Amino acid sequence: MSVKSIIMPFASKEDGEQRLEGALNVARFFDAHLDVLHAQVGTEKLMPSEKLLVTRKFYDQIDKLVRDYVHDDMVQAKQSFERLCALLNIGDEVVGSNKSSAKWHDIFGYRGEIVAVWGKVSDLIIIPQSLNGQTSVSFEAAVNHGGKPILVMPRKQTFFNPETIMIAWNGDKPGANAVNSALPLLKKAKQVVVVTSEKYLPKQPTQVDLARYLSRHNIDVECITFTHKSRNTGSQLLEVASEINADVIVSGAFAHQKIHQKVFGGVTQKLLMRSNIPLWMMS
Repeated sequence: MSVKSIIMPFASKEDGEQRLEGALNVARFFDAHLDVLHAQVGTEKLMPSEKLLVTRKFYDQIDKLVRDYVHDDMVQAKQSFERLCALLNIGDEVVGSNKSSAKWHDIFGYRGEIVAVWGKVSDLIIIPQSLNGQTSVSFEAAVNHGGKPILVMPRKQTFFNPETIMIAWNGDKPGANAVNSALPLLKKAKQVVVVTSEKYLPKQPTQVDLARYLSRHNIDVECITFTHKSRNTGSQLLEVASEINADVIVSGAFAHQKIHQKVFGGVTQKLLMRSNIPLWMMS
C-alpha cells in the first residue's frame, strides 16, 4: 500500500493556517494528493425546528446573517489555503504525476457525515488534535465509518518529516491494523522502535513476531519494554516516546461498544489528550 489520497476535514478557523500547512506537508512527505473538506452548515441545519416557531421575516434575517458569515469564513480560509499552496509549491492534481497536489472543497453538511463518505475513498485521514481533549466528531466518524488510518496532528504543528517512529504494541487487532497501514511511513523512517508494557509481553503475537514481520518489509526495529506501573499505560508510553525523541506514535485506537456508540479506552484517550507529536491510529 502507498499513501496517495489524503483527506482533512476543516470546519473552524482555530489554528487554521497551522493545520493547513501541517496537512500540506504531510502530502509533500508522501507525494500525495490532499483534499481539504471545508464543512459548513446553514441555518436549516443549525435551526431545523426553530423555523416553525418564528416569523418568516425573522427567520430570513437569521438565515442571511448565517450565510454571510459562512461565506466570509469560506473565503478567508480558502485564501489561506491558496497562499500556503503557492508558498509550498503545491499545485492542482495532474493525473499520472507523482508530485504532491491539493484541492479545496466547500461542502455544506455535517463534518462527521462528510468524513464518513470521503474516508472510504482515501488512504489517510488527517484529524487535528481536539481542543478540549475529547474525541472529536471527525475522529469518531473516521474510526467508525472511514475504514482508513487516521493521522491525529497537533494543531500547531506545521512540519512533517518523521525520522523516529514508535510503535505502541500489545498484540491486539487495532494495533496490528495500525502497523500494517503505517508501512509506507515505517519504510521511510530512520529508526523504528517497538514499545510494549511488560504485562503484555506473553501475549501473541509478541514484539519478536512483529519485528520478524517488519523485517520482511526491509524495516529494522528495536524492541523496548517498560515496567507497568499503577498509573495509566498511556502516560508511560508518552514518557518512552519523549525519551527516544519519537516523531510519530503508531497505535491502535482501542474502543468498546456501548449501546450505539464506541467508547475509547484509557490508553487511547490519554494519547489523544496528551500527545505532543502526531498519532497514526486505526481501530
